[in-house]
Amino acid sequence: MSDNTQQQLFPIFSIVSNDFEKDLDIIKRMFSGLEKMTHTEQGFKLSDRAEMAAGWWFYDILVTPDFARKLFETILPADLHNMKGATRKISDALQGQLRKFGSGAKIKMHGDFPFAAPWWAWLMK
Repeated sequence: MSDNTQQQLFPIFSIVSNDFEKDLDIIKRMFSGLEKMTHTEQGFKLSDRAEMAAGWWFYDILVTPDFARKLFETILPADLHNMKGATRKISDALQGQLRKFGSGAKIKMHGDFPFAAPWWAWLMK
């Protein structure tokens, strides 16, 4: 993407992994597949730095607002209209995909209140 068309990226998911190389590869493949499914290009990026503590790696997945919107529209059922349920549904769906590909990593929404607040308003319509 050129600098003129590049969208700002925001942290939306946090990853905790005890097998960095294996899980990193799985997460990249999984999110690349989600990009293809949502017809998005360069919609995500992994945080520039991963931190290790007590044998666990911690890092974030950053996404463009457009990719986040498309993920929400794709993963969430149309009749789901509460933030807690939506957060759980997205996290559970992605966690299920990680397990399916043999990853032991854990994924959760970033922070106490997810970055996705603008989409919660859309969700609550």
